[in-house]
Order: sequence, then C-alpha cells, then structure tokens
Amino acid sequence: MKPYNILFLFLIVLFTRCGKELDLPSRHQVPENNMWQQRNDARSGVFATYGLMRAALANENAFFAYGELRAGNFKASNRADIGAVTTQQLNANFSTLEEWKDWRRFYAVIAQANLCLQKLPQVLEKDFRYNEQNMKVDMASVRFLRALAYFYIVRIWGDAPLIADAVDGNFSGRSRDPQSKILDFVEQELTAASANLPWNYDGNQPEQIGIYYDQAGSFWLSCIASKAACYALLAHVYAWRGDYAACESNARLVYENTSLGKYTFTTASTLTAETGGVFSALGNGVIFSLTADSRYQESAAKGHLEDWTLSAPLVDKTVPEVYVPADSVLKIFNEPNDQRFAISLAGAVSGGYFQNFTNPVPMFSKIKARTFTQQPLFNNFQSAIVVTRYEDIVLLRAEALYYLNDLNNAMVYLNAVRTRRGLTEFNLQTGGNLLNAILKERQRELLGEGQRWFDLVRNRQAHLYSGLTTDQITRGAALWPLSKNTLANNAAVQQNSYWK
Repeated sequence: MKPYNILFLFLIVLFTRCGKELDLPSRHQVPENNMWQQRNDARSGVFATYGLMRAALANENAFFAYGELRAGNFKASNRADIGAVTTQQLNANFSTLEEWKDWRRFYAVIAQANLCLQKLPQVLEKDFRYNEQNMKVDMASVRFLRALAYFYIVRIWGDAPLIADAVDGNFSGRSRDPQSKILDFVEQELTAASANLPWNYDGNQPEQIGIYYDQAGSFWLSCIASKAACYALLAHVYAWRGDYAACESNARLVYENTSLGKYTFTTASTLTAETGGVFSALGNGVIFSLTADSRYQESAAKGHLEDWTLSAPLVDKTVPEVYVPADSVLKIFNEPNDQRFAISLAGAVSGGYFQNFTNPVPMFSKIKARTFTQQPLFNNFQSAIVVTRYEDIVLLRAEALYYLNDLNNAMVYLNAVRTRRGLTEFNLQTGGNLLNAILKERQRELLGEGQRWFDLVRNRQAHLYSGLTTDQITRGAALWPLSKNTLANNAAVQQNSYWK
C-alpha cells in the first residue's frame, strides 16, 4: 500500500485531536488510549500526515489555483469560479473560492504533525520493533511536512498563527504571527529534518539502515521526505526571502548529490508521458511528490488537474474547464525545436504539452495520467502533485546565481535545461535579459505544476502578467483573503487588509 492511500484520510481521526483544534466534529472510531502503542500505529500516524498534505493541495485542485490561476497563463472556458481567480476577483461569491480561501486543511496537516511529534516517542517505549532510528526518520518526515504546510500558508496568506505543539481544545483565540517568524521556523524545521533523513530509502544510508516499513527503496522513491526534498524546499524558502546565497547553497546540495538521491534530468517525452513518467511519480527527475497511484486504490475522478484540463479525445468532454489560449502558447513557446511544444512554418504541431491546438480552446495535455476502471470504461486520474523536481532546482539555482551576479554560471544552469529541451544555448550578447530568460524557462518547463505565481511574486513581476497594478500588490493583493469560516471561528484573526 502506498504511504498515503486514501484510507489514511479515514483513519486520521484515530490519531488526532485536530477536530477540536479546527472546530471539526470528532469521529473517533478507536479510543485514543488504544493508539500509539505499536509500530503500525506510528506508520499510520506518519502517513496520515502525508494523506492530509495531499488532501490540502488536491482539494478543488488547490495547488493549481494557488500556483497558476492568477499568473496569466490559464483561462477559464466555462466556469465562473475559476474565471474569478484568473481575473483576481477573490472575494467573488463561490463555494470553491471559500474552500481555497480556508487555511484549515493546511492546519490539519500541522495538527497531525504536531501530534506525531508528541506521540512517536511513546511508541518507541512500548514496541521493541520500533527502534530509535525509525523514530528519528519518522519525526523528520512529519517535520518536513509541517514546514511545507507553513510555507504554503505564508505564500498564500502571509501572517498566520504559528502552532508547534499538539494542543488540546480550541485554538480560535490564536492571533497571527509575522510571516518572518514562521519562515524562521520553517528553516529550522527543514534543517533539523535534513539531518535525520536519508538521501534515499535503499537501506544503505547512515540515517536509515535496512528495510523501511517492509518496502524496498524503489517503493519510496520521490514520494516521501528525503534530504534532497529538504534542501530543495530550503532553496525555495531562501529564494522567497531574497537570501540567494543560502538559496544557491541548498540548490547546490541537490545538484551535487544526484547519485545519492537517485534523481536526474528527465527527457521531454518522460515529462509528458501518460504512464511511467513524471506525473506518475516514476520519472527519474522527481524529488518530492504526493502520489495517487491506481495500483494502490488512490486514483479518483476529482482532485486531479486532468479533470479540468483534458477534453476529447482523451476524455469524454468537448471543452476543458481551463486552457492556455493559442496566442499565449505561441508567446511562451516562441523558439523553434522546443520538444515540449513547437509549431513549424507549415503549421505542424509537435511536443506533448498541447493537443487540439487549432481548436478555439486548445487542450493542455502535459499532465494526463489516466486510469480506467469498470465496463464501460470510466475515467479516473492518478497524477501526482509534483512539489519539486530536478529541473525546478537547476533553474532556481540559475536564478540565485543571477542575483549573486555570477552570470556565466547562471547561464550554465539555464542552458542545462534549455539544451535538453531542444533549444539553443542562451548567451548574453543575443539573448536579452538573463533573469527574464530564466523565468521564461521556468514558465515553460514547469507550466501547470503550481510554480508560476510564486515565481512572479518572488521576482516582483506579478504586475506584468496578472492584471494587478504595482500599487495593488504593494497593498497586499498578491495574498489571498481569508475565508468567512476562518474569520468566524477565530475572532483574533483579521482579514488581509487589501481584501477587507
């Protein structure tokens, strides 16, 4: 069974008191005093945290709503709620917007992680099969997830309550902490987690010797926390804070340890493959993802980007809910021989990113991990949410080197991706602005993966693509408003100023 099978989302109530903390009704099926007694309880508690992280990002395709819809690439074909996000109308009256504006799902991850950190030592005391090494890896794993949840919260809402203990009762009176304090905490968590996590789970790492929870190393590759995942996320955190020296240092650790981490560059065909590729979490370029593998009953019709982006002939739908307009595609992919998407002078289209390009609403087909069940065929999807992969970090390192004024090496890492996608090498004499070239390559390579909006905000370019003015962004428009539910349940929390 994969680590965060949907079953764990039902089991979560066995391990946490976050129902009280989050104003959710408790649904205990086993008394809490019967939990945290043995090794399997530890495994269930840890991987329930992964399941909750997956739920937080998959719910109504939240990772895509936060990371892509406001950035100007994607448009809505027929859904007004999605259209409201693409036009920055985040206070529009739609139930889906209320879901996206509610940070409760991320706090469920945090509550479960806090509980694990409190209870795992108890399992160590009670079950001889659960050794100290196993506990250290598990605790590092949930600390990574807690850090990831807080990093999303900061980038989406800014200031927020920082809760690091498994508190009992209601935390409705907790006020917001400054995002700088939260980011300090995230850095500390990731640094601590990296010390106790292996590069991979082959059983030969000093941090993790032997078989991890009865599965071979290949089973865990890219789908749970590792040293590389910690360093990759740290690189993003430092870039968000503008500390590009620390960003480059952590990105370098990822870059220089590919043999230990067992990741590397991926081909364009693997990037867009329907099976066995990046979005099946099987591509060799994935560093950390949240999987939904049909072999372990994790696939579903909803909670996957394909539900919004695919149309005929891949699924029984005439028009997708979201798409990239043809003129935008041509602006993004404006260089010949790009293996991801190119159009010849004769009008022939190549590459796997788009299909039906001549239609008024082209299909974004980069991510298309379908699975079929029953007779007649019923479409389910099993795409992983790829949080970070190797090309992401290589290009982030190029960005860091640009800001550190090491332009020659910045070009080296930019071109490491460009040439693998069929493009010519960038050079300063003919290529124009280097930072814009790096960000455009990130736009092309990571399109649809939930990175673009954060790239624009981080580099102060959101006003160029979003329709927001620099004045609006200065007044806080880049953040999301808080949901009505959040405000109603916590009187100590005030609405983000721009959205009042």
